[in-house]
Amino acid sequence: MLSKVKELVSLVIGSRLSVTGTGRTFAEGPMWLAVLAAVTSPHLAIITALLIIAFGMRVSIQKA
Repeated sequence: MLSKVKELVSLVIGSRLSVTGTGRTFAEGPMWLAVLAAVTSPHLAIITALLIIAFGMRVSIQKA
């Protein structure tokens, strides 16, 4: 159980979130910032996810 928590914290702290579309990168930033934004405003996180799906963008997590 503790190893799963350590793995999750390591993923959040040491990763980058990248949102790409057709041939260009729209957003790239630290994963902890995206998690903090989603925790503070869940409505905005849901709207953002729906817009990403609607415009056919791809989201990837890149380990540092």
